[in-house]
Amino acid sequence: MSTAPQQFASAATDVSEFLSDLDAGVFERKLSVALSQAAAAVVDHDKVGEVTVKFQLKKIAGTSQVSCSHLLKFSRPTSGGKVSEEDSRDTVLHVGKNGRLSLVPETQTLLFETKPSTTQQA
Repeated sequence: MSTAPQQFASAATDVSEFLSDLDAGVFERKLSVALSQAAAAVVDHDKVGEVTVKFQLKKIAGTSQVSCSHLLKFSRPTSGGKVSEEDSRDTVLHVGKNGRLSLVPETQTLLFETKPSTTQQA
């Protein structure tokens, strides 16, 4: 029997935030372009297009961080065949409670204290 419902209950990574964190937002933009170009070519040529995303996570020794390799491959049909592109980058991410992936650690401390001003007016 599958334990899928239990796995979904502990999902902590915000996927929208995760995608926008990868390569400082560049990955999200490239994915958007790949999907749009493939879809337009599919409609224009009545053939199949494909977009593939692959993530590989590797622990960074001595930290609670991972290096996330993200691969984007897509092909769009043409009248006589297809055109393919591939792009691969890495982004370092923090791993928080329940495996939550984020660009900044959950325990980020304030760099500057924000106390109200105690200057007196004359």
